Amino acid sequence: MDSMNKVGKLITRIRRFINCPVLVTVALLGAVAIAPAVFASAQVSTGGGTTSKDPARTIAVLSLHEAARTGNTALLGEMLQRGADANAKDSQGHTALMMAAKAGQLDAARLLLDAGADVNAFAHGGRTALIEATEQGGVGIAKLLVQHGADLNAICRTGTALEVAERMGNNEIATLLRQAGARSSGRSVGDTVCVRSWGGDGYCGVVEAIDKTQYQLRVTQIVGCKGGCVAKAECSAEKPVGGLDGISVGTEVNTESWCLTHTGVK
Repeated sequence: MDSMNKVGKLITRIRRFINCPVLVTVALLGAVAIAPAVFASAQVSTGGGTTSKDPARTIAVLSLHEAARTGNTALLGEMLQRGADANAKDSQGHTALMMAAKAGQLDAARLLLDAGADVNAFAHGGRTALIEATEQGGVGIAKLLVQHGADLNAICRTGTALEVAERMGNNEIATLLRQAGARSSGRSVGDTVCVRSWGGDGYCGVVEAIDKTQYQLRVTQIVGCKGGCVAKAECSAEKPVGGLDGISVGTEVNTESWCLTHTGVK
């Protein structure tokens, strides 16, 4: 078992009995005295692609992250005042700011930023604090991060913050990001997309709203389908396309994301 996983499991076990970050830290200090080998082999990032196996540093980083995650600003502030590194990363590249953003801890996030936390630090998978806040629906934290210069177009394995917001149905954050200048993915609100799932025929329209995987389109063009294309449940809301009684220009239709065949259409 990976040594950091052992540390993580130990913290989880401690949390079951102790619901206080200060006491969790104390418990960790006791644990390292009892089982130093586990912590000695645990690693935290020291930047520049290097890691540290120093047990004291490991505990310091984990404790800082725990305070941020739980919103314990008293402990967090004290640790920062005593010289804790606001940008310290765990073995996966997560920072305390990412932990605060993911947990919706606005005050902790503000405290970390004031202490010099890097708003654009990214974990190994490319996730940033803004992407974490966006995924969790943290409007206040997302706004705070944008105000502090968060990279609106940073991309991770699941997309940019805007793409994550739209996919999760966090429309208020999506609007915030668009207004702040986030680049469109080509399938964002206001973009033109096409659903041409009938041998190249189908329809195109402007994205008016997104709710997770469902797109609401206002049809602007019928492509082919001269005699009407048969209805498809997911791609045309069980309505035929074109013809006398089918979807036509001006129709509003809901379709699934996997039906979009062309995005960013000009």
